[in-house]
Amino acid sequence: MNTLFNHEIYSFDTSAFFAAFHERYPIDYFPTLWNMVKELIQSHRLKMSQLIYEETIKDSEVKKWFNQNQLKQFLHEPIDESIQERVREILSEYPRLIDTRRQKSGGDPWCIALALITDNGIVVTEEKPTGSVNRPHIPDVCLHFNIEWINLVELIKRENWII
Repeated sequence: MNTLFNHEIYSFDTSAFFAAFHERYPIDYFPTLWNMVKELIQSHRLKMSQLIYEETIKDSEVKKWFNQNQLKQFLHEPIDESIQERVREILSEYPRLIDTRRQKSGGDPWCIALALITDNGIVVTEEKPTGSVNRPHIPDVCLHFNIEWINLVELIKRENWII
């Protein structure tokens, strides 16, 4: 991994992590990728806010991988006042980002907030923008707050990972 010029800090969306781990790049078939992800986490360049981390470890396989590799200390960002302020700001602009009727993740604003408070913060999500304030996805909010968002394939390209 070439990190000499890479200073981006990635804030992962729960669903993007699950999609990669279980569907697109299962660890049994892509161990090199997951070693690179582990290195990115250990270099403090892939982070999750506390709420996202807690959502993610509800999956027993992901929790086992985090624990086996002792990643919590590198990955988990505690909730502090600056993140809480940004979450309030996000939800005041996009209250429908959290939709309890559809069981939509409550972690989305926290993922975005972490990127907002982080120098060179980038959100990693597999969602696409909707262009709707009434049905916003993470990219819609990122566009509004001028935060870069990418998908996992783009992260792989940026990190110049050959798998």
